[in-house]
Amino acid sequence: MHPDELARRRYQLCCCGRPLHYMSEASEAAVSEMVALLGPTVPVVVAGQAYEVPRHYIALHGLAARDLPQLAVRYGWARVS
Repeated sequence: MHPDELARRRYQLCCCGRPLHYMSEASEAAVSEMVALLGPTVPVVVAGQAYEVPRHYIALHGLAARDLPQLAVRYGWARVS
């Protein structure tokens, strides 16, 4: 990974407020590549409600269906249905 790209990623923030906090450069690179190819969010549907959830958040924290509505409110994730 190019050093400029690494520096840019260090300044990206996770929804939790921390800089992206991957345990390894390989994990960060894999998710960042997915984000570049597919976009920064993915629609997640729970109980008929869909939210645009950041891919980095899912990779860093995981996501339990029961928590999605509260997390969406806390972090301001867009509701799409």
